[in-house]
Amino acid sequence: MLVGTYEHRMDSKGRVVLPSKLREEIGDGAFATIGIDRCVSIYAADEWKKVLERLGKLPFSKGKARDFSRLLMASAYEVQFDASGRILVPPHLRSHACLKQNVTIIGVGDHIELWDTCIWNEYMEKIRNELPNIAEEVEGL
Repeated sequence: MLVGTYEHRMDSKGRVVLPSKLREEIGDGAFATIGIDRCVSIYAADEWKKVLERLGKLPFSKGKARDFSRLLMASAYEVQFDASGRILVPPHLRSHACLKQNVTIIGVGDHIELWDTCIWNEYMEKIRNELPNIAEEVEGL
């Protein structure tokens, strides 16, 4: 299971080291795409296959389903780890997530997310302040 929060720096070429614990969980092959929030989502190959299966079940006759599927698929990029455990985050994904130098890497169960650290901190502050209301609306806990 992919969990935890890690802070790293992205180099000038757009490479970032993924923590070894997360790399071990993800395995050799991974796919990166835009996150629904302002982040980059990284899936292990087997989890990416599940995402593709779910996308394939969306009703293509519905405009929003087509839009979502197209955007997710067109933004997808296969990532490889180099000898230092780094991945190259392509420019279009860095732009989507507003990634600069300081990056927060979080495990979200079935995938990893890369966030600009300032955006992540603002997001977490907002969520922490709303946590009682959020918990009230979440079913099945």
